Amino acid sequence: MISGENLLALIKARHSGREYNSDEIVSQEEIDVLIEAVRLTPSCFGDEPWRYIICNRENNKESWEKLLNCLDLSNQKWAKDAQILVISLSARNFRNPAKGTNFWASHDTGAANYVFMLQAAAMNLMAHQMGGFSKDKIVKEFNTPDDFNVMSVLAIGHEKKNA
Repeated sequence: MISGENLLALIKARHSGREYNSDEIVSQEEIDVLIEAVRLTPSCFGDEPWRYIICNRENNKESWEKLLNCLDLSNQKWAKDAQILVISLSARNFRNPAKGTNFWASHDTGAANYVFMLQAAAMNLMAHQMGGFSKDKIVKEFNTPDDFNVMSVLAIGHEKKNA
């Protein structure tokens, strides 16, 4: 079990920097660990209303560039060096139609995003969540389902070390 001091140190270490090392790769194993951490995030009724579209510059440059072009120009300037760009989506309704609208989905997705960022920090990766993007472009370019809200975009990669 992690100590309270270690958790606080991790929370303090996490930051949303803007200088990524474009040459350092994030491995598939690292991506899998990030997703596993998110999977363990608590949610209302265990519904896990979040979905992620992961665009990896190393193995699908076309989708990565498509998402980069959905960002505001001010975010494109620095996010271009992050290896991974992620669309965070939140379901509007519970998986079980009888339960109807999931009023807690945005809260749960935000919690999952924070776990994503904390796990990245624990792995010496940097994750920067942003809201500066065109939701309409993302919906069109990635054909997101109507029953999901686009919540944010996360940039993930290795932080550039100062020489």
